[in-house]
Formats: sequence, C-alpha cells, structure tokens
Amino acid sequence: MTRGKIDVVAAILERDGRFLFGKRSAHKRSAPGYWCPISGRVEEGESQADAVVREVLEETGLAVRARCKVAECDTHDGTALIHWWRVDPLDGAPVRLANDEHSELAWVSLTEMKALAPVFLEDVEIIERSAAGQ
Repeated sequence: MTRGKIDVVAAILERDGRFLFGKRSAHKRSAPGYWCPISGRVEEGESQADAVVREVLEETGLAVRARCKVAECDTHDGTALIHWWRVDPLDGAPVRLANDEHSELAWVSLTEMKALAPVFLEDVEIIERSAAGQ
C-alpha cells in the first residue's frame, strides 16, 4: 500500500492496434458504467506485475505477460494509486466476460477509445502516451 492509499494495477493490453476496455458493471462501487482498462487491487504480498496478470485472467480469461510499468496516477477520488502496466497476450485466445466486473468488453482503437462514454480522459491520455513510446 502506498501512503495509506490502495494500490491498483491497470493493464494496457493491445492486440492488432486495438486496446482492451471493459464497461464496469452498474453495481460496482468504483466507476460504475465507465469504460476502463482492465484493473484491480494489488493483494497483500503480491507484486504489481503478478497482480496485473491475475486481474486480466480473472476478468477476461486472457493469459498475459507483464512487460513494463509505464505510469502511475491517483484515482479521481484520491483513495487509490493506479500503477499502469503494458501487458502482452500469450496467445490469440478470445476475450470473454469471466466475472461480474464488467457488463461488456471491447477492443478499441485510440480514436474509438476517445468516443467511449463515459470514459476517464486521463486513461486515454496515459494509453496514448504509452502507445507512442513503444
């Protein structure tokens, strides 16, 4: 945990020039109905790299490898610190809703990402910077 805040990881997962976003389920306490990258809490004793791999698998059924951390920022409400990780898919498996975190999943281009509603513009900016710096 960082400075009394919850540590959260967010996955920047790209396949064929498109990025994976999920529409958070309406019943979720944090950002209900928002389109967000796959994300979740870092559990006690878990590394950020292990957490991002676990979260992607739990929420989408996709096996990934954590490549590198590219950014960090506070959440809008200031309760958590988000650690942004580039992750690589290990195979071409299809994405699926693997639990109730999201009501939809979509592979979107950078242009399509900006048109999602609602979406946090900070998320889009971090992903754009990450994509430009590959």
